[in-house]
Amino acid sequence: MRFNVTVEIDWLEDGSLDDEIKSHIVGEIVERISKESLVSVKRDAEKRVSSKIEELVTKTYEGFLSKGVTITNEWGEVKRENVTIYDIIKEKADNWLTRKVDKEGRESNYGADWTRMEWLINHQLDKQTKRMSDEIVKKVSEEIKKYINDSVKASIGEKLVKEIGLENIINGAKGK
Repeated sequence: MRFNVTVEIDWLEDGSLDDEIKSHIVGEIVERISKESLVSVKRDAEKRVSSKIEELVTKTYEGFLSKGVTITNEWGEVKRENVTIYDIIKEKADNWLTRKVDKEGRESNYGADWTRMEWLINHQLDKQTKRMSDEIVKKVSEEIKKYINDSVKASIGEKLVKEIGLENIINGAKGK
């Protein structure tokens, strides 16, 4: 049996089917390449812009910290001249850390035993030591409970075997 099929393509204008297919394939390839290129260019531009912004922010921040200022009292009299913001921040932090505090970490002149830095360090050491000792106690307690439980089970098992005469039953069954 033989079939002869004829197809009429009316959408082809001035070219062949091969030309149309080639044109379509080339168009798809160009579109994909342009999309991938656009994404790549966009990603590269974002990286460059982000890098430049970060550089500018760092430069501005460093400039701000190193800028000299004049410190005055409440009447406008100059106390210090050309002091950098960095130095002022450092002085304030040093002052805050070296102030005397009570056993609760509150600033106090009465009953103050430590500087704030000493209190912070001791407080963290106490917290970590308590956490570690709690973990050790918990682990040891679990091990002791397990040991006692296993020992009691073994002891009860031995006594039960003797009580019901399981050995005699087993030995009697072997002898028969």
